[in-house]
Amino acid sequence: MAVETKTVKIGLDNWEIASLDDADKVVGTPIKAPGLVSANMALTVNTGNFQADDGLWAVLDGGISALSLTIGNADIKSEIKEVLHGITLEDGMEIYKSDMVIPYVATIFRSRLNTGKYVWFGLAKGKFVPGGVDLNTRAETPTGQPDSVVGNFEPRADGITHIITREDNEAFDLEKFRAKIFQGLVPSP
Repeated sequence: MAVETKTVKIGLDNWEIASLDDADKVVGTPIKAPGLVSANMALTVNTGNFQADDGLWAVLDGGISALSLTIGNADIKSEIKEVLHGITLEDGMEIYKSDMVIPYVATIFRSRLNTGKYVWFGLAKGKFVPGGVDLNTRAETPTGQPDSVVGNFEPRADGITHIITREDNEAFDLEKFRAKIFQGLVPSP
């Protein structure tokens, strides 16, 4: 009998964001956003109970109705906010306008396992809303104050909302995963 390796996620890094065009294809090259502190992916699947013969007859599935990703990042730089929020950079200033249109993006990140391998997460099409600011004065012992943004995601035209892949899966292929999330991205040579 084979001994099963127990795994647990113990890390988080490699956040990348890519702008999407109207056909859900990547525009340009995905950019890395260093400083990933936390990622909270919340998924809602609609289900309902169907009653018959005086009891539960079936549980009905309605599909994914909501998908959000809350990112904590050490410091989201202005160049990343250009892609995330569609802001304008002018003379070193981030310009936010009341009529801003937040662009669609695709995003990936990974979580390290205790085995040294990774679990990769990809969200196919969503918008990250600019976050507020929550800062505190420096105390005797300084603590970091990461930025936080929330992205709301929807299905792409092909129905895909998100993809998860694991390096410990026999058929794992990082290039195929990246190509599936970042549609239209030319694979690296």
